[in-house]
Amino acid sequence: MSKPENGPQVPDIRWPVPKNNRGGEFSNLEEMLAHLEGEATGHWLIGRNGMWHGGIHISDTTTPWCALSGQAMNEAVDFSVPFKGEQAVRCMADGEVVAYRINRDYLSVPWYWGDLRYYL
Repeated sequence: MSKPENGPQVPDIRWPVPKNNRGGEFSNLEEMLAHLEGEATGHWLIGRNGMWHGGIHISDTTTPWCALSGQAMNEAVDFSVPFKGEQAVRCMADGEVVAYRINRDYLSVPWYWGDLRYYL
């Protein structure tokens, strides 16, 4: 954390994923959201179905250096070592992680256009 001379501590803030496989940083929110627009599964703030969508999806479609499955051929380009469970997704601010969930299979609910999957 950084601390101004006469003020409260200000947490260091960073985006949840690097911009590229070399660790580059997004310069602003619009740049990061434009990068994630290639995701077919959902966008923040309004989903493709016109309903509220309060999260972002990070997959090997747009960000293969952070969404490792160990099975995609394009991962071998950025990662020459076999997948061992590491993920380059990071905390966005200084502090403590109080909850997280990473699953291979998520809860789903039947819906008229297909199953809805729920992620944390």
